[in-house]
Amino acid sequence: MLNFFSYANWTTIIEGISFFLEIIAVLIILISILLAIFNLLRHFLKHDSTQGCIDAFKRLIGKGVQIALELLIGADIIHTVVLDATIENVAVLSILVIIRTFLSWTLIMETEGQWPWVKSGK
Repeated sequence: MLNFFSYANWTTIIEGISFFLEIIAVLIILISILLAIFNLLRHFLKHDSTQGCIDAFKRLIGKGVQIALELLIGADIIHTVVLDATIENVAVLSILVIIRTFLSWTLIMETEGQWPWVKSGK
């Protein structure tokens, strides 16, 4: 029982959680791409407007990538803060979080037509 609480066991568990989140993020991107392609083909076969098909395609992929980016940020934070908490790794994590946050904002702008901090008029 005492061995379970050792640092090596917890490190392995936390690495597994971080890796699992990364795998889930990749699967979400893959599934969103497949669903977007299926949806695009379905709209084309129904002879819907081309621009509407493309907008729906971009929206579906954008939402999947947004969710995946959030999971990747979480995985990086878990891995860096818990396992490799050095100044250099925290600085790299900070840069990655800034880049991924910017990407997430631009995806929201692309898919919803407004910045995330602007309230929807719906």
